[in-house]
Amino acid sequence: MDNGNHDGPGDYWDPLPTARRLLIEHPYLDQFDGLWEERNWRNVPGPFYGAQTDSMQMGRHDAPFHLAYDDAHGPLAGMEFVYRQPVGPSQTFDLLNGCFFGHGGFAMDGDEHWSVPAVREWWQERGRVREWAFGVSDRWSRVRGEYRVHFRDAAQGLRDSAAYLDHGLEEYLRRYLFWLAERRPRRTGESLPLLERPRSGTTGQPAAATPGGGVSAAAAPVPAPGTAKPLLAGYFVAVPERMTGPGAPSGAERLTTASDCLIDRLPQDGCWFDTAQEALEACAPLRGLEEAYVYAMLVPADHTAGVVADIRAAATYEPVLLTHLDGRVGKEDGHGDRTTIPQLAEGGREIGWEVLGYDYGLLHTWLCNDLHQDAVRSLGVVTDERGLLPSRDAAERVAAWANTLGDTKPVTWFPAALIEWDIPVESRFVPITTGAPQLPPQQPWWDRLVRRARPTSRGPARQAPSPTAVLGRSTSEEFAGRAESS
Repeated sequence: MDNGNHDGPGDYWDPLPTARRLLIEHPYLDQFDGLWEERNWRNVPGPFYGAQTDSMQMGRHDAPFHLAYDDAHGPLAGMEFVYRQPVGPSQTFDLLNGCFFGHGGFAMDGDEHWSVPAVREWWQERGRVREWAFGVSDRWSRVRGEYRVHFRDAAQGLRDSAAYLDHGLEEYLRRYLFWLAERRPRRTGESLPLLERPRSGTTGQPAAATPGGGVSAAAAPVPAPGTAKPLLAGYFVAVPERMTGPGAPSGAERLTTASDCLIDRLPQDGCWFDTAQEALEACAPLRGLEEAYVYAMLVPADHTAGVVADIRAAATYEPVLLTHLDGRVGKEDGHGDRTTIPQLAEGGREIGWEVLGYDYGLLHTWLCNDLHQDAVRSLGVVTDERGLLPSRDAAERVAAWANTLGDTKPVTWFPAALIEWDIPVESRFVPITTGAPQLPPQQPWWDRLVRRARPTSRGPARQAPSPTAVLGRSTSEEFAGRAESS
């Protein structure tokens, strides 16, 4: 199976000759009876698309890097669509096999319908697809029970489609535009057309094209290393701990880290919050918060891509980290509005830097991966009583060094700053207590019999039975003895 992690040849590669040959060799794969008028609006432009496919959602078993599912038939059911076109023979074969499990409803005549203006119009509206994909993937990630594995994969497909919208699809569509206009490969010196609609007074060609198809450095300046602004990743609550044992940093009396490996997070490991207030409220029902503090983690903007890639590869539920770091904040959404950039709460102070890596729902720290002693020897870095590095430069050097090693956790190591607040994490825990049951006062057993015979409002008084009548003659003398003693 081709994982789709390459862009194929430098020019547009036409998959239809290969697809036709494969359908002759494997006629059972021909499930291409879909109609353009019924095309799913989520399909990316290209020759292949899904229309009215079935709702069994099986295509990703063979083509996970090309097919994803929608929610057209309800919150947990839908049809299939193509989010990445094939750019090689093996990818084409994967896609044909995936379409086979759609039991009809796919088509491969997109070239006959797409035009240059139509592709550009779809590109202008791509935010609609992206917004929908993130919303549904968030819902599907929460599914539990018998079908949890299926919906985790379905959610991953939508996250992959959104990631491809941001990184990869633009270059493919520019090549596809040239193919639609010319129906031939590019000649030497010919430029690719732009996807954005040309403005008046422009030619529609890039002002300074680079080999990768982007604009020149003058048009899009790149920050110098170590100067990109740190972005707020999220808030958490933790209790600093003392770290001891082999490999522990010397003097780590109040170890502080965003990793769950070495300290306890509250109210449970892996908890991230959008705001400091949310973090405080989440911990309020707990007891024993005297040593707990609110923290924030900041990640330099030039390192967020690696973090986000590891989160998406893990297919874990991380709404806070993804929302803050995946590049959507501050940009226009599908409705022309700009998303809000999370702002750091006032009153916090930077306490140091650490080096972390995301691995399937868990943040590893360099302190728990036998990296600390080697880094001290190789780089000469020093940590403080919290186990933190004193500067961003030191954390950048450790992260870059760790990413060159081949014997660490399979993560992308990144630098992160920690911010601490002196805000007390107050507990509203109230233990539930009950008093001891109050027993009624003890009374002589014969008094109960007498009270039963007292007059009530419902009728005349009953004649109280004599002790002799109740007990019988054989016990009358015993009763009289008890009465005298009382």
